[in-house]
Amino acid sequence: MNFTDKSIKALKPKKTRYVLTESGNHGEGRLQIRVNETGTKVFRVQYHLNNARKVIGLGTFPDTDLKTARQKHAQITKLLLQKIDPKEYLEKQNAANIASEAERTFLDMLDDFDVYISTRWAESTIKRTRGLVARNITPFIPKDLMPDKFNIDMAREIIFRVYNRGAKEQSRLVRSTLMSILKFAIDYDNSPEQFKQPPKYNVKTNFIRDINYDTPKNVGQRWLSELELRQVWYADDLPFHTHNYIKLAILLGGQRVNELYAAKSSEFNFQEKIFTIPVERIKIKHRGEHIVPVSREAEKIVKILMQHQGESEYLFPHRDSIYESAHVSTIRMAILRWCDKHGVERFAPRDLRRTCKTLMGKAGIPKSQRDLLQQHDKSDVSSVHYDRYDYLKEKRESIEVWTKYLGDVLC
Repeated sequence: MNFTDKSIKALKPKKTRYVLTESGNHGEGRLQIRVNETGTKVFRVQYHLNNARKVIGLGTFPDTDLKTARQKHAQITKLLLQKIDPKEYLEKQNAANIASEAERTFLDMLDDFDVYISTRWAESTIKRTRGLVARNITPFIPKDLMPDKFNIDMAREIIFRVYNRGAKEQSRLVRSTLMSILKFAIDYDNSPEQFKQPPKYNVKTNFIRDINYDTPKNVGQRWLSELELRQVWYADDLPFHTHNYIKLAILLGGQRVNELYAAKSSEFNFQEKIFTIPVERIKIKHRGEHIVPVSREAEKIVKILMQHQGESEYLFPHRDSIYESAHVSTIRMAILRWCDKHGVERFAPRDLRRTCKTLMGKAGIPKSQRDLLQQHDKSDVSSVHYDRYDYLKEKRESIEVWTKYLGDVLC
């Protein structure tokens, strides 16, 4: 018999499934339809090769129509005439296609890594990492380079290109970033979700750890004494935004630089007297957003900054874009110039955090409460997984003590 669309539609299910075979030439395979008990109709080809009977499914009717089934049958016939087992051929072809689709170039891997860190790392770290990758890694990766072809010599060339221009600390960060990228690739391919799946990156070892050299690490020790704090507080030759950032950072207990410098006016609630740092800008994300009490003195500075925002929503707006906060290098360079001008030992914006931590201890604030105010992470199980209390009452007590202490120091 020869199948037609009309005859196939007319087929009815029976108590047991049955198979109808279309007439054809010996050795070319026979087009068949199997009708299941449920009424499902499946196209298939039955053929004999090397004294063995085999069957290949072509699809379910009507999703696969008769015309498509005949085309697939014709392809199978060509293979049989060449003495090629179509089932083995198609299985190999499908495996090759899956593997090909799974493979990603090194540049693709960088894009995937960027997506990965976008929901897991602190905003400041993401921004820094993206800059390092864009400047020091991406431009030196061939477009067709596969991740498993990236080797230690390529990595060394990328790292030492930065090292040899004198940016030794940045070269350390580039090395660390490369190590994180390869770890991401290895972890992905070895994840439970990828079990028995073709490797996406096929990176076997994280050889970046074998690239080692001594570089100065930024282990900070600098903090401002009471006298230095008073001097910088009353400085009349610091830029407006730099000076007010320093004051606000101190009054708020030394929050992390980017957590405050990228602050928006909408994050300050003067009725509740709080500053809410959203989770996407926080380094320690597992505790959620960070709430900082705002003293009356801090509120005054925030309101002054709001008067100079213009159309920007940021307290410290970018000079050329209302949609961005200013870059931290702006205040860092302003502080360095001021220090050099007045013969003060240089300090960086992040040293204000250490200053607050140190002097709050002198003010009598227990370390546990200083840690809460500055959101220093706790690694015990109860803190990480169960404790969701915001400790706002304790933070307010710390800010009250700290504000009184500053009043005595600065008077």
